[in-house]
Amino acid sequence: MSIYANNVSASTVEQLEKRVKELEILVQQLLQQRKVEPEVTESNSPSENESTYSTDPLSTQVQNLSLQVEEQQYLIDETSQVLDSSMKLAGYADVEYKGSSEDGVNEEFRMHHLSLFFTRQFDNDLKFFSEIEYEDGPKFSGVNDGSGDMDESSGTIFVEAMNFDWNYNQYINLRVGRFFTPAGIWSEDHYPPFVATQERPMHIRKIFPQLVDGVSGFGSTYLSNDISFDYNMFLGNGESSVSGKNDLNSNKATGFRGNFYFPVLDDLTTGFTIYNDNEDTANGNADKTAIGFHIKARYENVTGQIEYAKADLEFADSASDYEREGFYGQILYDLDQWALGYRYDVYDQTSLDLDKIKRHSLFINYHVNESITLKGEYHINQYDDPLIDDFGFYIFSISTYLGR
Repeated sequence: MSIYANNVSASTVEQLEKRVKELEILVQQLLQQRKVEPEVTESNSPSENESTYSTDPLSTQVQNLSLQVEEQQYLIDETSQVLDSSMKLAGYADVEYKGSSEDGVNEEFRMHHLSLFFTRQFDNDLKFFSEIEYEDGPKFSGVNDGSGDMDESSGTIFVEAMNFDWNYNQYINLRVGRFFTPAGIWSEDHYPPFVATQERPMHIRKIFPQLVDGVSGFGSTYLSNDISFDYNMFLGNGESSVSGKNDLNSNKATGFRGNFYFPVLDDLTTGFTIYNDNEDTANGNADKTAIGFHIKARYENVTGQIEYAKADLEFADSASDYEREGFYGQILYDLDQWALGYRYDVYDQTSLDLDKIKRHSLFINYHVNESITLKGEYHINQYDDPLIDDFGFYIFSISTYLGR
């Protein structure tokens, strides 16, 4: 769905294109008809003083229709320019039903996400994008006493992304604002309609931050005729509760992700991510350095992907230093509208305690169409800590992409 100025809609272009095709067919029919008519003889040919245009009705029709085709094509071009530069609205939504074998956890319906994407292409070089997320059916009611306090609140309204892209060329481009951290695979490619499970791998967003408020440079190049490389380097406020404002210090986070694309199997991508934040306020002002590796391969109906990440967190008191580590491996088999898969997932919150969790996940997807996906998934958590019981949980969901 899109928002357009001057009551112009996408259907306008479709109608104009349809009309052009009809006119072109009619022109061809008239030209064919003209070919089969008897040739003009000297006796019935127009005199030198007569206008060929006025005495040949068929030619007149062809010329008039050709002019209409040109006019319609001009309208298509003009309308397309309006559409390209107008604000466009898209997004996604999902609803879940969840249950668990964990003690004290009840089954529930969850109105998980309603996210709206706003995009505007100002010209060939400059683009704006934002995502506003409404999570868990937000409701906010204020107290009518001038205090500004909340009488009732639930859910979350969150600016997940808001940025400007300046596209200079294939090799050098610039992004400024809030954007998803370029790290591995899942961090950016995480929208429910396009991933196999509602539940993301455990280490995602816990080693590399979810978002960056800052600036990034990105681009791509060919290393050979068959091998390409893309990069994304970024500088931002780092992970904290005030990442959107008041970060008036020089302790910025920096990062770099690189991807290599190889002509192996049907598709093969490998890459790495490096990240550093000298003062990670979300983790006790630790000096945090993280590195990750990822690989994704597809062959016929089978797709596999692996991500590994590890962070070293160092504190003023070295006795408090620890490592955080995560890994998952996933395989997915597509069969027409169905997809079946398994994922093995490991996450160690700190290297100091028995925090390691292992998770086995089985899942099935049914793609109703290109926009709607039904999912069923079952996860089993296994804990190294003997004081925590293992448990399983399941999620049934429907997710949809709200774009064209």
